[in-house]
Amino acid sequence: MREDMFEVIIERPRRGSRMSHPRRARRMDAKVAAARDPDALLSKFGMKRGAKVARQFKSLNENLAPLGRYLERQVNRPWDKVWSEISENLSASSTVQQHVRDHVSDFVCARTFVEDGVIWLTGRYGQPMRLDEGRYRLYVDPRSGLLRKNKYYESWQKKRREMKAAAEKHRATRMRELAPNLQAHRLDDNCWWEIRLAPIPMRIRTYPAPRGETRQYAVPDVFTDVVKNAKLSKLAIEELYGKPGVYAATKRQLSRKEISALALNR
Repeated sequence: MREDMFEVIIERPRRGSRMSHPRRARRMDAKVAAARDPDALLSKFGMKRGAKVARQFKSLNENLAPLGRYLERQVNRPWDKVWSEISENLSASSTVQQHVRDHVSDFVCARTFVEDGVIWLTGRYGQPMRLDEGRYRLYVDPRSGLLRKNKYYESWQKKRREMKAAAEKHRATRMRELAPNLQAHRLDDNCWWEIRLAPIPMRIRTYPAPRGETRQYAVPDVFTDVVKNAKLSKLAIEELYGKPGVYAATKRQLSRKEISALALNR
């Protein structure tokens, strides 16, 4: 395990403006000084001064990907040895390093047991769960003490992709895209309708701000959605049309011939 793991996880690179390069920052500072006093031009320009002029600042971060990659590379190794290496490089007496140690339990479940031939995991708050139900990417095999990969684990990104695919599949049974602002919908009356969409109208509202100033915000104006107005669907507008910022301006019931031509019943 690399010795600066806690720095990689906690610290992030300096961030600043497009003038972040030291030479640009120096030219920028020189122009300001020349405008005020030509004799005040800098003869030396240190890195710390350059970072300050360029408005670059360090800040904290939580990039746990390096820690996750390190732990995955330790699969099939004894967990006691892996934890010893972590403890050797991350001291519990340091608040920052202890914070990184605490994140190890986000990836590894070290408290496990076997019951009736099934491996059980003990969560952070003491709740037991089966291995195939656990949210942990890695676990310690209670029979061998080795670090193992949980073959049942699914990342939240994969779950989100699956949920999105399932939602799109379900949407295809009730809605089809005919054109950018034209859709065919099977609504609650079990009939197919041609729906023409339009952008939701917006209006500018002015709000008072501190120091006597005013701020303007764009808010939705009054509009009538013909589908919702006819009570043909209970879905929210964004879910109904599959996109934000639009509403149904017109609707027209499709004939059997049009439904067949568009292959809507397939």
